[in-house]
Amino acid sequence: MYGCDTCRLCSTVTQVCSASFPSDLALPTVYKAAPWGGQGSRHCFRAREDLRSARGALTCRTSAADVDALQLDVPDIDNDLESYQGQLGAVFNDAGFPMTFDNTQEALDALQTSCCVADMSNWDRLHISGRDRLTFLHGQSTFDCAKAQSGSAFDTVFVTPQGRCLELARCLVQSQGLLVLVSPGSGMVLAARLAKYILYGDEVSIVDVTSRTKMFSLTGPLSSATLEGLGAAAPGPNCVALMGFQGSPVVVAEGSSLAAPGYTLIVDEQAAGELWRNLTLKGATPMGEVEWEMARILQGRPAAGKELTEQHTPLEAGLYHAVSLNKGCYMGQETLAKVHKLNAVKQQLQGLLLGSAVPPGTPLLSGSEKAGTVTSVTQLPDGSHIGLGYVKCRANGRQIAVEGLQLTAAGVTATVVSRPFGTWHFPEGQGVQEPAPDAAGDFKDRALAAKASKEADKAVEAAAKEERLRVMQARLAAWQAEQSAQ
Repeated sequence: MYGCDTCRLCSTVTQVCSASFPSDLALPTVYKAAPWGGQGSRHCFRAREDLRSARGALTCRTSAADVDALQLDVPDIDNDLESYQGQLGAVFNDAGFPMTFDNTQEALDALQTSCCVADMSNWDRLHISGRDRLTFLHGQSTFDCAKAQSGSAFDTVFVTPQGRCLELARCLVQSQGLLVLVSPGSGMVLAARLAKYILYGDEVSIVDVTSRTKMFSLTGPLSSATLEGLGAAAPGPNCVALMGFQGSPVVVAEGSSLAAPGYTLIVDEQAAGELWRNLTLKGATPMGEVEWEMARILQGRPAAGKELTEQHTPLEAGLYHAVSLNKGCYMGQETLAKVHKLNAVKQQLQGLLLGSAVPPGTPLLSGSEKAGTVTSVTQLPDGSHIGLGYVKCRANGRQIAVEGLQLTAAGVTATVVSRPFGTWHFPEGQGVQEPAPDAAGDFKDRALAAKASKEADKAVEAAAKEERLRVMQARLAAWQAEQSAQ
């Protein structure tokens, strides 16, 4: 039988089926009328939740003609992520992503003294599955992925055959696959590139899952306490855990993409709003993209397309922690090993204190000689300007310390300062032999250093040719095997 009921959200008269359904059947989806410009009635989604508590399964039907006559404004759903962010003062870009919360100094202070939460949902997320997933990733990036265990997290760098940077990725290892977190807009490009190296017989699948989830970064000295305030135990260093939040699973990984204590949280889109609200209620200061970019430059984290380009190696970018030289052959390995062995790193990514703003790409000069290039610049709330840039670290055939160097960029003073994100030595226990220190720098030493530099450049080209040949041979073998099978 049918009877009349009233929707509690907008007082619309609805037709409700009062018949009961067996308890083992799923509640049918509420039918969505389309009285407002062809869009489904939003109140019906909430009506479904209101009616779910009834003993019988109910179906809500709304008469389009009746609703049109009422000329009602449909209220927005107020528990989604964007609504909560808007309540906190978010200023959104055209894609609906929070650029700032107009709290720049507060957010930067929280990064140092308490904790902040940043919406990183615009970063791409690839899911790699299949029996050979770790072996495949092992051969395509710089970290020793083959030894990674389920529940671990690590950084790795995707490089060209010449050992030049493509992307710095955070990898979360799970029992049935692994999540690869990369910069905004780079997921599809990276997936297409990796797909070219999946050989015949490899059990590897790569899927972009960015649109299915939301991702937050919780960063600062109190991030662990904030996370535990939600009833979740914070995972240990380089570990991944799964926590429950209001009936939804949340992937929690130690590490926040910055050189500060923190965690990365990945959650289903439907639960993201409530998770964000609870994090801020526990004291996390919201941080927008503008403030995160400032923090990135302050801490010296390289970004794809700025510091991570095909003109630079991971060693120059200060990513020693994400590189292994003794795990066996992988794309770019031989080049990186020779550069390290010959102590031939020519430049380093460093922080810059600038007298005023200069555009990225501006040459850094020592007197009249080029000493590097500016790659990123931002202005802090106090009006000062900081940046990142590659600075030459070899002079007269030997390595030199660059911190404290006084340079200029387009006539603007540029003082070189260290930043906490960069690492310039391989982790202990990796077994990599450090290169011999440079000698006093006499003519013979300079000649040897120059020869070593040329050998390193030749090694880059040789490695590229070798890699191209290896891929061609592998594809030929796979095609021949396929033909034989037919």
